[in-house]
Amino acid sequence: MAAPTTAKWGGLLWIDAAGIGACVLASLIGYVTLVNPFVQKRSAAVGLQREMETRQQKATELESAVVAAKERLTTARQQLAASAVRLESATHINKRIAGVTEFFSGCELHVDDVQTGRVSSGLQYDLVPITILGRGGHQQCVQLLHGLCSKYPDMSVMRIEFSGNPAQPADSGKFRLELFWYAAPSGSAPKAV
Repeated sequence: MAAPTTAKWGGLLWIDAAGIGACVLASLIGYVTLVNPFVQKRSAAVGLQREMETRQQKATELESAVVAAKERLTTARQQLAASAVRLESATHINKRIAGVTEFFSGCELHVDDVQTGRVSSGLQYDLVPITILGRGGHQQCVQLLHGLCSKYPDMSVMRIEFSGNPAQPADSGKFRLELFWYAAPSGSAPKAV
């Protein structure tokens, strides 16, 4: 009687093994079709969430930078408006030359010759080249250059030549200054720059 029981259990073990195999196979199919896509989608969602948070943080930083840049621009425009230079018309060239020559005399420099070049017209200003030849000492030329920009903010020094002999008196040097005068554009009223 022992033999039929063993055969019975052997047949049942095979059925149990087949059932376990079917359960494992059903579990694998369920994992591959249901669980794995869900896990991948969840992982992708977490990655996108992190990327979105990073981009939001960067957007916030950029917005702060834009606000700071706008504040600096506003400040710069206010400073520019407060220190605006009124440009005179190039038709007042004789008045300008007389004023500059007087300024040179105030610095104890002797002006021998003043030459003006052709006026170059532009949208924002006209450019008038002025060349001044004269005599004077090195210290007086330095004094002139220190005060020229504050006295005439609408002029710039383009070239300086200074020559002299150390054996001769200090005020016997010769100079040549090439200046640009920024005048109001032709055909319009003076504008602030």
